Amino acid sequence: MRVPTLFSALVMALVMLGSVSISHSAEPLTLAAAVDRTLRNNPDLAVLPTRKLEQSARIELAGLRPQLTLDAQLENAFGSGNYRDLDDAETSLSLSQVIELGDQRRKRLAAARGTMDSLELAQTVAQLDAVAETTRRYIELASEEQQRTLATEWLAAVQRKTSEVERRVKAARDPEVELVRARIDLSRAELGVRVAADRARIAQRKLAAMWGAMEPDFERIDADLFDLPNIETLQQRTEKIANSADFLLFATEIRQREAEVALAKAQARASITVSAGIRRLEATGDQALVAGFSMPLASARYGKPRIAEAQARREGLERERDAALIKARASLFEVAARLRHAVEEAQTLRDDLIPRMDTAVKATEYAWQRGRYGYIELTEAQREQLALRIALITAATNAHLYRIEIERLTGDSP
Repeated sequence: MRVPTLFSALVMALVMLGSVSISHSAEPLTLAAAVDRTLRNNPDLAVLPTRKLEQSARIELAGLRPQLTLDAQLENAFGSGNYRDLDDAETSLSLSQVIELGDQRRKRLAAARGTMDSLELAQTVAQLDAVAETTRRYIELASEEQQRTLATEWLAAVQRKTSEVERRVKAARDPEVELVRARIDLSRAELGVRVAADRARIAQRKLAAMWGAMEPDFERIDADLFDLPNIETLQQRTEKIANSADFLLFATEIRQREAEVALAKAQARASITVSAGIRRLEATGDQALVAGFSMPLASARYGKPRIAEAQARREGLERERDAALIKARASLFEVAARLRHAVEEAQTLRDDLIPRMDTAVKATEYAWQRGRYGYIELTEAQREQLALRIALITAATNAHLYRIEIERLTGDSP
């Protein structure tokens, strides 16, 4: 099966959400199923919904008008002389209300909703990061399984060669030292199989950890490591960067900073507090209406630092976005070159060098069985064949990993 691209895997996984149940069947684990499990159960992704709930509460709070304040006062009581008791006391009961000027409530709501927009995009970015990491680990597992298969095949070849050497030594056709060499090679091949198996198990655990599993809940995966990715033109990829989720997040955060600037300017205008109530004079038994208002002085001077801070944060974010865009484009150029080299190397190895080397090894083994070549010549040819196959696995793995980096940089939206 072709290894799906990162974002097509995300689409498939999102479609599967709600319809795919995780089982422990013997069916191979596809990349789409691995991504689906990650999106369902990744521990890091579970944090974001709680942050959105927190922000929803902040939006609700930002939309509330200032609270009414109840004020009760008792004057001229429990003193000395005529004010020793409550006979000449004055009791006031009033309500006060802050009146916000400059449309502060609407601008406060806009700033809070901007934060929610940022959290929505941050969740998308976090999901894409999780998909990218899952795909990396899936490919790394595919690579380790190919290495294990190759180690097993190498062990079988060494075992056959060792048996042949034993037969030849017994027949006095080869010296005893070649049997020693063959058994050393056999021990090394057996160790290689154990190491490769351990590495594959580690890769399985790392992949399963993406959806919070302590143990791998699958037996094998379904991927063709040697189905190499296509190479797109660099210009097409570069044009996608500015529209990727990462840079849309920058744009959203810049709009949020602009809302914060507007809010700071609105808050620089003084809000007034008005109050009204009733006063009772115990000495005469009369009642009277009381009213008042208050407002802070020199509020503009105190608001100026807040405005300057909000403007600096917005400008800093714009410069950070521009710097990130330059770095992303430079990284894209480098990774695209690495992808092209890895694909070309893998194609050359797969289609040219390895077939020619396989033919050479068969010829060398044929000549060795007839005594025209020695053990060292055959072993050297087989090791060169092994090295080329390892190089093919490495080049193919790198090609897929570079493809993931490009998809993550450009944000190829499905």
